[in-house]
Amino acid sequence: MPMQTKTRLVKILLTNIMIAFAISAVASYIAIGQADVPAEAFWPAVIGSTLKNTVIAYIVSFLVGWFIPCEKWGFDFAMGRGLKPSDGLKFAAALNVVVNTIYVALNSVILTYLNACVFNGAPIAAFPAAWASSVVQCWIVGFVVSLFWAPACEKWARQICHDPAPQAPDMH
Repeated sequence: MPMQTKTRLVKILLTNIMIAFAISAVASYIAIGQADVPAEAFWPAVIGSTLKNTVIAYIVSFLVGWFIPCEKWGFDFAMGRGLKPSDGLKFAAALNVVVNTIYVALNSVILTYLNACVFNGAPIAAFPAAWASSVVQCWIVGFVVSLFWAPACEKWARQICHDPAPQAPDMH
């Protein structure tokens, strides 16, 4: 839906809080679980990794949301499937397939590379397996979280910025 630039900025900033956290928590849980970490160190490691990765994912997600027209592509995808915004959850789910795929693809590639290869010194040859071990789970979690979180964030952004949502034309 059309919105002012400041509303779009606030929406992106709000939306990415939960998405960055959810993707980071899932990826951290999976990675730490596969690392043979002693039981007493498991949760502290997951929490530390989640916090670090949430910051990185938030930055990546902001850049994706600001510079890549994911929502426009998702809107076009949903409309191309014969759906319209008045179809509610079906339309939102179709739109979200595109948006979530782009967000998770970029976040998972960057986070996996940083965590496996940069922070933990794994060879680049370990990257594909590390990425494959969590991308599907992150996609599912990202899809569910963003499907329900993004509409609330758009509503809040419009309220904060005093930018009313466009009204559907009256068909009477």
